[in-house]
Amino acid sequence: MVYWFFCGWIRWCRYFYFSAFKVYHFPEQWKNSTVQAKPRIFCANHPSSFLDPILVATVVPFQLGFLARGDAFTPIFNRFLRSQFRMMPVWRDREGFGNVRKNYGTFELCLERWKSDDSIIIFSEGLCVQEWKLRPLSKGSARLVLQAVQAGIPLEIVPVGINYGHFHGPGKAADLRFGKPVQAADLLEELRSSGAMELVSLHSEMSDAETARWLLSFNRWLKDAMSPLVVQAIDEQEVFQNSASGLSVQGTVTSPFLLLLSRLLHAPWYRPIRSWIMNLCRDTVHFDAVLFAVLMVTYPLYLTLVGLVLWNFIGAWSMPALMFWPLTAWLARRGA
Repeated sequence: MVYWFFCGWIRWCRYFYFSAFKVYHFPEQWKNSTVQAKPRIFCANHPSSFLDPILVATVVPFQLGFLARGDAFTPIFNRFLRSQFRMMPVWRDREGFGNVRKNYGTFELCLERWKSDDSIIIFSEGLCVQEWKLRPLSKGSARLVLQAVQAGIPLEIVPVGINYGHFHGPGKAADLRFGKPVQAADLLEELRSSGAMELVSLHSEMSDAETARWLLSFNRWLKDAMSPLVVQAIDEQEVFQNSASGLSVQGTVTSPFLLLLSRLLHAPWYRPIRSWIMNLCRDTVHFDAVLFAVLMVTYPLYLTLVGLVLWNFIGAWSMPALMFWPLTAWLARRGA
């Protein structure tokens, strides 16, 4: 219940944060009212912190499990994140070798979820970097797929490209680009027949050399599958000037007065929050994602406060004025 509530809320908030949000090559079989439950792994790039997985979650018609940074699972939020948002911790080298060993437990949990026909998204680059290119892929996706095949799980692999016009707040275009879903078993046969992988079987006791060949072959395939889905650019200016990127969408507000009015109405709420988040997330990749989350949570409170103030001044007329207020936020976003 909590999961779907937040998905619906985030879908609504997308209209106010992004100047345009598009989904490309969405699988036809997912557009039906009933989607077949099956084990799936979404292999995506990772340009903008936790904004990436929640956007993917809002467009697919089934629940996603998330692999997230282990240090987010504090004692206070551990149970909530695991149960309500279906998150699982992944530990990095910088957090200590002892913690990295905990990833084996997370991989086992992934297998258990796939056996229950769940879907999981993993960020195959292994690191969040705010840039416009596909970075070198880590071995995590390949290892998880290998373990699933060895366990006899009919895993479906879905490449995903996540793209943004910029990373400094609202008023930008964003999109999700889906690759063709591929069955892991079919991919294995494809790699064998092409000569890319010299394996007789993916048995559980593979040699180090066999494992290395699988990891290399899989990552080569995944890179080829993901590269067309990720916008390639040197900087934000190149993205904006390249209409073919699909991310150069500008706002539609043509009246400077209307745009100024829209922004002034929200400045008492938006400006302090933006300044606070900017200081809080300085020198990190989390500014955009945290700003989106805080705006999403606090906007109903801001509307409530505005409604109380308007009621004291204009009485019953405050209701239509309050209904118009979110529209001005939409106008401000479209004019960015």
